[in-house]
Amino acid sequence: MSAELLWFYESQGDRQGPVPQADLIALRQRGEISSDTLVWSDGFAEWVPYAQAGLPSPSAQPAASGPPPVPALVPAGPPPVPAAAAYVPRVARLRAGFQPSIRSSYGRAWELLKTRFWPFVGCFALMSVILGFASQFYIPVFFLMFPLMGGFYWYALRHLRGHEVTLDALFEGFRRQFGPLAIANLIVSGISLGLFVVVGILITLVVVGLGAGGVNLDPDGSPAMPILIGVGLLLLFVVLTLPLLVVGVVGNLATMLILDCEIKAGEALSLCWTAIKPHLWKIVIFMFLNGFLSFAGILALYFGVFITGTWASIALVYLYEDAFGEDPAAGTPVLS
Repeated sequence: MSAELLWFYESQGDRQGPVPQADLIALRQRGEISSDTLVWSDGFAEWVPYAQAGLPSPSAQPAASGPPPVPALVPAGPPPVPAAAAYVPRVARLRAGFQPSIRSSYGRAWELLKTRFWPFVGCFALMSVILGFASQFYIPVFFLMFPLMGGFYWYALRHLRGHEVTLDALFEGFRRQFGPLAIANLIVSGISLGLFVVVGILITLVVVGLGAGGVNLDPDGSPAMPILIGVGLLLLFVVLTLPLLVVGVVGNLATMLILDCEIKAGEALSLCWTAIKPHLWKIVIFMFLNGFLSFAGILALYFGVFITGTWASIALVYLYEDAFGEDPAAGTPVLS
C-alpha cells in the first residue's frame, strides 16, 4: 500500500498546498482549478499543467472505494512558481485579527535575508543609489520615490511568497501602477512636508517664548540651562515627529498594496490607515527601530546601512503580509 501523494497548485500567481491528491481532483471536478492550472508533486522536475500531470479529468468517474490510504508523506517542497505565470491582482482586504508583531517581522525578515543575502542587499543598494540620484533634482523625489521603493518591496514580497524573481522586478512600479504610486507619493510627501513645517513653527514659537519669558539662552550664562533647553527641544521634536513616522509607514504599506491589488492611491492609503490605527504605538516603535538600524548601519563605515536597511525593509514587507496577505487558514488570526 503506497502513501497518498500530496500536491501543490498555482492560484492567482501564488503557490497553494500541499493538498492530498483526492482534494486536488475534487478542486478540478468543481471547476475551482482548470486543466491549465500549474501543479507539482514529488517526481516532477518542474510545474506542469493539470492536464499533463496524469490526473483524472472532470468527466472521469471516481475510483471504487477501498481501504483508506497510508498517511501522506509531506514532499520536500516544489520549485518556485514560474515567473511567467500571469499575475492576478489580489482582493484588497485587511486580514481578520491583524496584530503587528515587531519580533516576528524582524525574525522572519532575517531568515529570508539569509537565504539570498547578496541579491537582496545588492537590490536594496541599487534602489538606494537610484533614489539618491533622483533626490538631487528635488522635484522628482516627490513622485518617483514610491515607484522605486515599490520595486524593492515587490522583489521581496514575491520571494516571500515562493516565486522566482529576477532583477527586473525592481522596476515593477514603472511597468504597473505608476500613476497610483506617483499620486500616493505626492499625497504622503505633501502631508509630511506640512507636518514638518508645523513642527518647525512650534519649536520656533517655544524658543521665542522662552526668550520673551526671560530665560537665559546665552551659553556664557548658566551652563546647565542651555543643556536643559536643548534636551527639552529634542524631546519636543521627537514627540512632534511621531505623526511623520505614522504617515511614513502608511505610505510604505500603501505602496505594496497598490502593486499587489492594483487599487487607487486614496483607497490604498485609507485601507492602510485603517490597518495601523488601532496599533499606533507598535507602529511607532517599529519605525523607530527601523531608524535605529539605519543609524547603526551608517556608523558601520556607512556601507552597513545597505544591510540594516535591507533587513528593515523586508521586515516592513512581512508587516504588510501579516496585514493584507492570504490567511494561512480561514479564521486563523496572525499571532503577535
